[in-house]
Amino acid sequence: MPRSQVAAFSIDRVEILDQEGRVDESLEPEIDDERLLEWYRTMKRSRRLDRRVIALQRRGELGTFAPATGQEAAQVGSTAALDETDWTVPAFREHPSALARGGSAQEIIEYAMGLEEGGAPPEGVPMMPPSIAVGTQPLHAAGIGWAESMNDTESVALTYFGDGATSEGEVYEAMNLAGVYEAQTVFFCQNNQYAISTPLSKQTRAATLAQKAVAAGIEPVQVDGNDILGVYAVTKAAIERARRGVPTLIEATTYRREMHTTADDPSVYRTTEEEEEWEPLDPILRFERYLRDRGILDDETIESIESEIETDLEESLEAARETEATAEQVDMFDYAYAERPPYLERQREAFVADDGHTVAPAEGGQRGDGGSSTSDTGIGEGSGASETAEATEAALEDADRLNMVEAIRGTLRAELERDDDVLVYGQDVGVDGGVFRATQGLLDAFPGRVHDAPVAEAGIVGLGVGLAAAGYRPVAEIQFAGFSFQAFAQIHQHLSRIRHRSRGKITCPMVVRAPYGLGVSALEHHSESYEAGYAHIPGLKVAIPSSARDAAGLLRSAIRSPDPVLFFEPMPLYRAARRPVPDETVVPLGEARVVEEGTDATVIAWGAMVREVEDAVAGLEADIEVIDLRTISPMDTETVLESVRKTGRCVVVHEAPRTGGFAGEIAARISDEAVWSLEAPIERVTGYDVPIPLPAREDAYRPGSERIRAAIERVLAP
Repeated sequence: MPRSQVAAFSIDRVEILDQEGRVDESLEPEIDDERLLEWYRTMKRSRRLDRRVIALQRRGELGTFAPATGQEAAQVGSTAALDETDWTVPAFREHPSALARGGSAQEIIEYAMGLEEGGAPPEGVPMMPPSIAVGTQPLHAAGIGWAESMNDTESVALTYFGDGATSEGEVYEAMNLAGVYEAQTVFFCQNNQYAISTPLSKQTRAATLAQKAVAAGIEPVQVDGNDILGVYAVTKAAIERARRGVPTLIEATTYRREMHTTADDPSVYRTTEEEEEWEPLDPILRFERYLRDRGILDDETIESIESEIETDLEESLEAARETEATAEQVDMFDYAYAERPPYLERQREAFVADDGHTVAPAEGGQRGDGGSSTSDTGIGEGSGASETAEATEAALEDADRLNMVEAIRGTLRAELERDDDVLVYGQDVGVDGGVFRATQGLLDAFPGRVHDAPVAEAGIVGLGVGLAAAGYRPVAEIQFAGFSFQAFAQIHQHLSRIRHRSRGKITCPMVVRAPYGLGVSALEHHSESYEAGYAHIPGLKVAIPSSARDAAGLLRSAIRSPDPVLFFEPMPLYRAARRPVPDETVVPLGEARVVEEGTDATVIAWGAMVREVEDAVAGLEADIEVIDLRTISPMDTETVLESVRKTGRCVVVHEAPRTGGFAGEIAARISDEAVWSLEAPIERVTGYDVPIPLPAREDAYRPGSERIRAAIERVLAP
C-alpha cells in the first residue's frame, strides 16, 4: 500500500519589537501615544505591586501570592486587544490583565490577604474570578465562547494559562471542544519556561506548545511574549478569527522572573546564569526603549509615573487593611447558594449567636443544624405533603401515564419550549437520543439547542460553567454516573463554587443528568451510587427521583433552579410501570415525600430503593412509615425528624457502600435532634464496602426486600 502524507503543519512566530527596542515597521500596529503610555503605566504598576506584595508577605502581613514579574507584556498586550464586552478567564497570576481591565491594586492585595472580596470581578467587567486549579478554566472560556457564538454576538473569551497547564487533559478538551463548537475563544498560553520547578524540556517533547492546537483543529501561533506590540497584534488577529468561529492557541514565550509563588524558592531549580540571560529581554525595559525612541517617554515622565504608582499602592494597601479589619466573618454563609437552604440558615444563625464556637448549639428542644421542612422552605402549593388530596386526585385523573424516561423526555421538551436559554448537550443526546432515549426527538424539535458532545466528561461540565456564566441554563448529560468522576474537578472546583468565588456576581444554573445505580446488570463503572460524595460539596444540590412523576417535577425544579443540580436517574426505574404524570408537575428541591404513613417504624430511602422498601413492608403486620427523600442535598431533615419522633424507630436504606454513605448523615441528624425519641438503634441497610460487583454478583450486593425486612424486624423487636 503506498504511503502518502495526509497532513502537515507549520508554526509561525511573531516578533515586532526586538530586545533593543527596535521595531519592524512593516508589522508595527498603529497605536496612539497616550494608549502606549497607558500600557507602560499598567506594566510598571503591576511590577511595583509585585514587589510591594512580596515584601508584605515576607513580613507576614499577606498570604501566598503568585507574582507576574516578567510576564507584563504578555498580559497587558493581549488584554489591550479586547473590547469592553469581551471576556477574560484568568488563572491565578493574571493581575496585570486585571489592572489593564480596570481592576484595582486594592482588590489584588485583598485577595492576597485571603479575602474573597478581592476575587470578585470588577463591576461591569466580563471577567471570571481567579482559578487556582491548574488548567481547568480554559473549558469555561470555551463554554463562554460557544455561548457568544450561539448568541451571534461579537464578544470573545480570552483565557490565560501557563506552560504547565498544557500537560493537563482539560486544556486539550477545551481546545478540542472550542473547535467542535466553533467557539469564539482565544487560548493564551504564557510559556514562562517552568511549571513551578519543572522546566519546559521535562514537560514535553514538542518543539512548540502552539502546535498542540493542531490536533484540536484550531489555529496555532507563537509570539515573543516579552514584545508587547507583537502580543497585541497577534491577539488582535486571533480575536478577529474567533469572531468568525475559528479559535486560536497563542503561545507567548516569556520568563517568570520571580518565584512561582511566595512559598517557592526558585534558586533550588534555576541558575543565576539562566536568570542573567533573560535579564536583557525584560519586557518593560524593551518597551521603555521603544517609547523613548518615539519621544513619548523621558526621565521626568518615568519619575512622575512611579510617584503616581507609589501613591496609589499606598492608598490601596490602606483600603485593603480597612477591608480586612471590617470583614464580616459570617458572610462566608452568604454566597454558596442563591437562597440559603434552611439548614444553612440555621448554621448561620448559630454562628452569629455564639461567635462561631460551635456549628449549631442546643436551642430549646433541638440543636438546629438540621435541614428544612415544607413550612420553612418558602415553597407554595405543589407536589408532596403540601398537596390536598382533592387537588392531587383531580390532577391525576387527566394526566398522561408515563414511565420515568418518558417523563424526563417530556420535561426536557417542555422546558426547552418554555425558556430559550435552556440548552441540552452531552454524549449521544442528539441523533441517538441518549443511551436510554431520554432525549429522543429533541434534536429535530430544537435545532441549534441540542448538541452531541465528544467523550469528555470534564469538558462537558466545564463548558456548562462557561455557558451558565454567559446566561444559558445548560442541561448536560453524563452517560453514566460512574463516569461523573472524570468531571469531579470541574464539579467540585468550579460548578459548586463559582457563585461563592465571585461573591454572587457569576452564577451557575446548570443541571448535570446521569443514569445511576444498580439493577440493569451493566458493565463496570456503569452502576455506581456514590451520591454521598456529591452531597458533601457545598453549593450543589443533588436530586434522585423514585417515580416518573417525581422525575418530571424534580427535573423541572432543577432546570429552573438558580443553583447547580446533579440529577441522578435510577436506571431500573426508567421503564418501570407507567403512572399518571400531570403537566407542569413541580416538585420543590429539598422536600421529601411520605410514601406511606405509619406509627411503628420509619424507613427512609431514595431512588430505586424506595420500590424495594415498598416490597419489604408489604408483607409486614407492623405499621411502617416510608419516606422518599427525593433530594439528599438539601435534605428535608424536618420530615425525617417528625417521623422518627412519632415512630421511635428508624431504618435507612441505600445501595451505595456503607462507610461514608448518606445513611450515616441521616443517622447523625437524628442523633443530634431526636435521639431521645429513639426506642432502638438506627439500622442501615446498604451496599457493602467493596467495589460495585459485576452483574454475576450484583444481586448479592444490592439491598433487596429481604434484607430490608430483616432490618425492620430487628428495630421492631422488643
